[in-house]
Amino acid sequence: MSGIGRHGAESALIGSVTAILIALILAPIAIVVVMSFTAASTLQFPPPGFSLRWYLEVWHMATGDAASLTRLTESFRVSVAIAALTAFLCVLASVPASYALVRYRFPGRSAVEELLGLPIVFPAVVLGIALLILVSVSGIEFGLWQIVAAHAITFLPFTMRNCITALKGVDPELEEAAKTLGASPLRTFVEIVLPLMRAGIAWGVLLVFILSFNEFTLSYFLYTVDVFPLSIWLFQQSNTSFSPAIFAVSALTIFFNIGIILTVDAIVGKRGGAHIRS
Repeated sequence: MSGIGRHGAESALIGSVTAILIALILAPIAIVVVMSFTAASTLQFPPPGFSLRWYLEVWHMATGDAASLTRLTESFRVSVAIAALTAFLCVLASVPASYALVRYRFPGRSAVEELLGLPIVFPAVVLGIALLILVSVSGIEFGLWQIVAAHAITFLPFTMRNCITALKGVDPELEEAAKTLGASPLRTFVEIVLPLMRAGIAWGVLLVFILSFNEFTLSYFLYTVDVFPLSIWLFQQSNTSFSPAIFAVSALTIFFNIGIILTVDAIVGKRGGAHIRS
């Protein structure tokens, strides 16, 4: 009985700690969502009442005049474009690079694997300053691509790790069997390896897209008047305005990220299930 009681106490302790950690993680998100429905005109918490007035305000801010788009809509489109291009470049580099690291043995392979994590631990502020200096020295304004390049450098390890993990789950004997049946290495890779890596690639792309869409530090050093991400817009609005509308925009950003995650999960899950059944 003492052993059963001790096991129950340990389970209760682990459950309590887990619940506290989850609450601490979700608390800031919950506050943002709650404040987005406030009926007050100030950042009073808790809200005196609830209303959709600030979502209506965001709608007016987003639509603006019929003749032109507002700054909010432009910044949202810029963030989506940067995130999509960053994810595309990362997966374009990660798939062949991960294949080389997993399937081949060459001098310096272990060092390359260790260096993959360097951008993650490298301070984003220092990297932003370094890239800003490079852009200034070059004398060329690369516009959107200077932010895309910074994000790709920083977030490449995430897609690499996902691709490496997915590829390690692919049995090399499947490739050997395909080659034995006359398939070329390229056809084997496209028709055998890539479909089996699909889930890992998809989640790597999703992770990089969300990280890039919400990235602030690197974007702050490299944004221009014409390339103005949503994170910069939110930062400037929070400094110049105390309107709860910024909470509504932040809440919509959270819902947007959740929607992308659920969509990718549904697509990858269904295709993965169909692939297994086939």
